[in-house]
Amino acid sequence: MSLRLKLNLTVALLTLLPLVTAAIAQPAARFPISPQSVAEALASAGVSAAASQVRFLSQVTSTVENSGLEVMHASKWTGNSVKVELRCRDHHACLPFYVLLGNPDAADPRVSRASAIALPQPGALVPIPATQVLMRDGDPATLVFESSALRITMPVICLESGGRGQKIRVVSTDHKRFFKGEIVQAGLLKATL
Repeated sequence: MSLRLKLNLTVALLTLLPLVTAAIAQPAARFPISPQSVAEALASAGVSAAASQVRFLSQVTSTVENSGLEVMHASKWTGNSVKVELRCRDHHACLPFYVLLGNPDAADPRVSRASAIALPQPGALVPIPATQVLMRDGDPATLVFESSALRITMPVICLESGGRGQKIRVVSTDHKRFFKGEIVQAGLLKATL
């Protein structure tokens, strides 16, 4: 084997070594989100539910152990269940996810019937306290401008944090225009023309 070929092979191996090492490296640790943490988030949003009532629709994990959760909204689902959308307070820790809440299993003596959830009317949302932060600085959102004859929607980025009913500053995605909008729900603001 010529010296030039050996040198080229050595350079190629040294170039590929970091890629091979990265491919073999262990993935970042993930921590499962527990039914108890969901029940605690629901309690902070004013919904009384036991951990035994929480049914995950898929496996849900977070990049941090004990990630704080916030309730986005909840609505009546089929039968005697409620569908609840949650997300991590740190939006980078987990994706938004859904759980179903059902009435406690009568066969389980540890669960009190008094802890059964109060179901909203069909299509109604479970109220979230106005003091709860629904949007945070840096969150993407939709700003809706409305007048009697016109409705315009545009994507924006929040510049402030706030809860339902609060007015916060937002900027267009191209960062050229600034607006003030009232928070209607997570990800949605309204303003008048």
